[in-house]
Amino acid sequence: MKQNLIIIAFVFGVVFTTHAQMAQKIGDNPMTLNPSAIFETESVTKGLLPPRMTTIQRNAIASPPAGLVVYNTTTNLLEIYNGTIWSGGHNIPKEYVAIPPSGTINASNTQSQIFIMSNCDTCNPTIVLPTEATNGLEHIIRNRTTSTITFMKPPSVSGNKPVSFIANSNSAVEATSFILTANKTITIVFFDYDANDSFSGTWYFFD
Repeated sequence: MKQNLIIIAFVFGVVFTTHAQMAQKIGDNPMTLNPSAIFETESVTKGLLPPRMTTIQRNAIASPPAGLVVYNTTTNLLEIYNGTIWSGGHNIPKEYVAIPPSGTINASNTQSQIFIMSNCDTCNPTIVLPTEATNGLEHIIRNRTTSTITFMKPPSVSGNKPVSFIANSNSAVEATSFILTANKTITIVFFDYDANDSFSGTWYFFD
């Protein structure tokens, strides 16, 4: 009798273990787990809903591990922590913007953009970057003329932390504006890597 109980317990353990492994899939076809996945979801009518929180709530997460995913309700973007910063803005599609021949145009703080100036050889427009932006947001400026394009960090606002403006060569720290010369392209990325930093963020451009 005792031996039979041991056999029954063993069989039950095997069945339970097998069931636990198959339970790693949620949704449609739960019995067909992808062999490369430790956890899988499948559905043609529903989506996967990650934790939703504001930027302040996200920044309050203690010691986030690399790979942590949240949906930021402040920026309306899915963001991933890469071990150093929360990144997400650079994953969104870029909006095409035709640069006007003169005057000032304000870059978006939520939408990555591609700015292009064409067919104007006597122009000098100005692109002003926002004070704060989605972490990882990327702007590309393309000058296809013999004119120049001025791009500049936003003016400081009383009571707000300033924005840092840094070239990848570190030769342009704290300048307020830069000139994109004829037939040149530049990429500018916003990083907000430390909520306790003296800056609200940094516009980092590849000169």
